[in-house]
Amino acid sequence: MRKLFLSVAALLLAASIPAWAAQPAVSYPVQQLSPQLQVQQLATGLWLHRTEQTLSNGAVFTSNGLLLDTPEGIWLLDTAWGFYPTRDLLHWIDVVLKRPVVKAIATHAHEDRTGGVVALAERGIPLQVTAQTAALAAKAGISPLQTVTDLAVGASYQDGPVQWFYPGPGHTSDNIVLYLSQYQLLHGGCFVKAPRYPGLGNIADADVKAWPDSLKRLKAAYPQLKILVPGHGDIADGALVGYSLSLFSTP
Repeated sequence: MRKLFLSVAALLLAASIPAWAAQPAVSYPVQQLSPQLQVQQLATGLWLHRTEQTLSNGAVFTSNGLLLDTPEGIWLLDTAWGFYPTRDLLHWIDVVLKRPVVKAIATHAHEDRTGGVVALAERGIPLQVTAQTAALAAKAGISPLQTVTDLAVGASYQDGPVQWFYPGPGHTSDNIVLYLSQYQLLHGGCFVKAPRYPGLGNIADADVKAWPDSLKRLKAAYPQLKILVPGHGDIADGALVGYSLSLFSTP
């Protein structure tokens, strides 16, 4: 297993960092590709991409995704948030990594996961999704997508180095997570929450009642995970699942 290096300064809040969020000291700098987009190498063959967007209410949010180098080329685990950030990300990969981008995977149908689909399509790069996500995306007019699998609750799909897992409804009815066993890393997408943005976030399409049981299913499925990348906020460890569950506790 490759050792994973994370930047405390760039990826974790400087103040009030809980004990479970502490990570090893860092060797990889953050690269600012545009006013909206950052990239940071996490380990050999693995990068974080982070997009900043200003919401209609004026709030500023960042969204996380990953780049994974495979023998075939680069995989995007979620697009950047929007057409232009995704286009900038693809350009950086061309110039710096000098590796072909062969596909992308979206963890659900919302724009912060699929917003770069047109930029990918311009390059002939498929954005792969579950059947559940494809159905929701079709209603929202998001295309083109490539349906790969239809996952039942608690089922997984092994896709080379990436395991797709459907824990059940939560942030959305279609949210999946992606597990990279070589790093013991889980990309939780918006299904898993982090303290930087308190609360459940956008629950317009959420199943709040089912969400806690889905989180428990995730926790049971990956007891070995060491690094957890939430859809928004700072990278930490598996305790983010417990943090997410705590949001449903009644005072």
